[in-house]
Amino acid sequence: MTVARQLIDEHRLAAMAGACLLSFACSSNAPATGGAVAGAAGMLSEGGRGPGAAGAPTGGAPTSGGAPGGGGSGATAAAGVGGAGAGFGGAATGGSAGAGAAGGGASVAGSGGATGSAGGAAAAGAAGAGAAPVVPVQTSGTSLYRFSFADTILEVDAQTGGRVSKFSLSGVDMMMTKAADATTWGSVFWTSPRLKTWSPEWPPPAAIDNAPYTAAIAGAHLMLTGMADATLGVAMAKDYSADSASGWITINYTINVSKAQKAAPWEVSRVPRGGIAFFPLGSSVTAGPLTVTQSGGMVWFDDGPKTATSPDGSKLVADGANGWEAYVFGGNLFLKRFSDQPVSAQVPNGEGEICLYPGATWIEFEVQGPYTSVAAAGSLPWKVQWRLVKIPSSVTIAVGSPSLVSFVQQQVAIP
Repeated sequence: MTVARQLIDEHRLAAMAGACLLSFACSSNAPATGGAVAGAAGMLSEGGRGPGAAGAPTGGAPTSGGAPGGGGSGATAAAGVGGAGAGFGGAATGGSAGAGAAGGGASVAGSGGATGSAGGAAAAGAAGAGAAPVVPVQTSGTSLYRFSFADTILEVDAQTGGRVSKFSLSGVDMMMTKAADATTWGSVFWTSPRLKTWSPEWPPPAAIDNAPYTAAIAGAHLMLTGMADATLGVAMAKDYSADSASGWITINYTINVSKAQKAAPWEVSRVPRGGIAFFPLGSSVTAGPLTVTQSGGMVWFDDGPKTATSPDGSKLVADGANGWEAYVFGGNLFLKRFSDQPVSAQVPNGEGEICLYPGATWIEFEVQGPYTSVAAAGSLPWKVQWRLVKIPSSVTIAVGSPSLVSFVQQQVAIP
């Protein structure tokens, strides 16, 4: 069965499930923010890498709507091949007084994934919408595919590694563009570790980093498939989707393996310099070339001075906790949400769950998934979610700010 046909069938099943759930209040699908606290420390020496640059986060507010007095209907969020679907149905907003029906929205996962939980119930007396999938469109005459909702734009360049080339709010772009340099721009997906695995160890293998990916729009999903790298024995697949109601961008990655190996999924996003990066500390952090502050259970890196450099290619390596990391720039928040990994599941010897690397004009804002043994002809799925949001004026933007941490935790909790 083709991926497109599979997604269509999944959407149909989810719609039927939603119809059955309309008279019941369902529990919402909470984000995976827990997990064991642990961490692999160590300074990574990334020989062969030149200095690079950083980026600015932005954000968008969720939308609401619906018929007055009616209940919010949760829609399906189907995952791609190997990925799990997250149910985003639920809390209705807006509308006039009246009895709100429960929000439907049981989601169905793609091949290899698990069935998502049902959407949450609509609040009584309120009307609105649950999940609101955004349909991607191809920019005419280009290899660019765009998700656009409210003031948020996510753009993917299929011709260049299927990487994210734009992530903007109200015209302010979070992603460094090709102007930075030919290799280190946008957001990419690799295998970890790099050292003693890639050959050569730099630049990245073209097949996974910057070669053309085959793109197809399947419902509200943008599916991209990369070529195989014969040396590594892997080929990447990426499934992008966006929900305008919750504001979350969901990226389901899959590492398809032709030969048995052990690897971890690795997302590297280049954001402009000058912001504040922070995350909950797990068991350890090695700052490398960065000057960090530990406060309130958080690790903070203030790049306001833009003075951090890494002549030897070293970077901050840490074990996080609670499954998120944040980057604040220009009054906006770029938030990543993922499944927290225990130390035992992280790449050892110089890698970790969360990494930060200072370049000339960008910061690499990184997260890594579980270090997993994959059999020949097997696959390793992994999901990361992004959110861009404007930080309210009532929140203090500064290292150690309790109100900033509280604001981020509120965003993380949004289903």
